[in-house]
Amino acid sequence: MENQEEIEKQILEIVRAQHEKDGGNNGVTFGAFDHILNMSIEERNKVLERMAKEKKIFIFNSLNMRRITLPK
Repeated sequence: MENQEEIEKQILEIVRAQHEKDGGNNGVTFGAFDHILNMSIEERNKVLERMAKEKKIFIFNSLNMRRITLPK
């Protein structure tokens, strides 16, 4: 696995790109990062949940799934 800072940078790039596209209304799915993280679902979720606790991203429940956007 790449270093933690580089992974977080890549995750934030994806989230920011989607945020600019939709104004932060839709966010991205957890699966949008699988090609970057290349780890098990449990490990991926731990990384994303840690980033949410550090207020780098915001995780919310949409109608059908959990999604990620930038914090407000």
